[in-house]
Amino acid sequence: MCTVQDTDKTARRLANQWLLPLTVFAVTTSVYLLTAAYESVSGDVLTANVASWQLATTGSPYLDQISFPPLDDHPGRFIWVVELDNGREVIGRSPGAVAAAIPAYFLFGRGAFTIAPGAATAAVLTGLSVVLMFLALRSFMSDRSLMLATMVFALATPVWSVAANGMWPHTITVLGICGMAWAASTEKWWLVGLFGGVLLWGRLHGALIIAVVGILMSWRRRDPRVLLATAVPSGLMLGLQSVWTRWIYHSWNPAASYDTGPFQDFAAKHLIDPVNFLGLLVAPDRGILVWTPLILLLIPALVRSWEELPHWTVALFWGGLTYTVLQGVLNRFSGGDSFYGYRITLELLACGTPMFAYAARHMGRVAQGLFGPVLAVQTLVIAVGAINNGLGLPVDEVWTNHSFVDAATPLIVVLFLTVASLIGWLGQRIWTNPSLATGGTARSEST
Repeated sequence: MCTVQDTDKTARRLANQWLLPLTVFAVTTSVYLLTAAYESVSGDVLTANVASWQLATTGSPYLDQISFPPLDDHPGRFIWVVELDNGREVIGRSPGAVAAAIPAYFLFGRGAFTIAPGAATAAVLTGLSVVLMFLALRSFMSDRSLMLATMVFALATPVWSVAANGMWPHTITVLGICGMAWAASTEKWWLVGLFGGVLLWGRLHGALIIAVVGILMSWRRRDPRVLLATAVPSGLMLGLQSVWTRWIYHSWNPAASYDTGPFQDFAAKHLIDPVNFLGLLVAPDRGILVWTPLILLLIPALVRSWEELPHWTVALFWGGLTYTVLQGVLNRFSGGDSFYGYRITLELLACGTPMFAYAARHMGRVAQGLFGPVLAVQTLVIAVGAINNGLGLPVDEVWTNHSFVDAATPLIVVLFLTVASLIGWLGQRIWTNPSLATGGTARSEST
């Protein structure tokens, strides 16, 4: 018989279970809302916002229904505008990036156009992504290490400076991948497929991630129902996307929201282009390893822990890597301009985060000693551009310069990095030995 005391214990347990996720959401979303781009954004983000505003205010996608001189007079208008078979024009952007912001524009942006509702939507959705990643990592991490890993993902990567900054397609793809990670950690395969469908609304070739995860986990578990469970919901979401493109672009082809010609032309000329793939990794202003050096620090730990990694983390990583290879075939590594950090490899970052978070417990002595300073530098460098939205470099400088270095004199950069390293070293000492902060004794916890 259930007593009042048992009911109270259950209620307290449920409250404690959701207290940390809600705290994570409140903190990260507040930071994102305070630092999102409310004035100047990339044309990719701007046009997605214009499409959301137009659909929310007029219910029609045709550009002849509105007057927006900044787009009409822009020399790159052809990049963002698609001409339909009937001669009318619409904005061609990721369905997810457009659809997600419609409610905000319907409620708060029905007057003159502003990018604020779109920016706020990106901030809130990315805050939700962080919570989903938190829930995924909680399946194998203690609360203390879990909070650190989650904040690294949220505030020490371009998740903050790109996905949370405005309505990029990556705002949607990161949300979908984080949801897939959470669902896979709890073995809810139909939910993996559903969040995979969200991923498709951000980037159609995200289907590779869904397929790799479904196939690998089905093979690992010797259960074809896993593959079926992931395929059906994502397939239904793909069908809804076809309905969207039929409405907006007069085509059932879910790829109709983009002019795919430039991607095909690029792939034809750069099918195997080492420079383009190297750019994704080490270009000074676009390389994932340049902006996220913690990855390099954790690779030895990853090798040591490979055999014991949860299977779903490995499957998700292979999915992200496959997707990124295709991205390198279809698109220039630079991903355009007017953003800070990298964006083409954001999906790889999200897919690899659970695997690297698990491997972190196997760091050697050298990696443990460097972890705090490297993390502090990485976080503060990202924070500079996440707060100041005007530091992105043009495409022709991404191999020769770095946005952070370009924003200050060499002396200031050196002093900044030195102070950041010292802060990281001190923070790490306090983290591993809390008695240093309290003056008492406490049991240290390994990071």
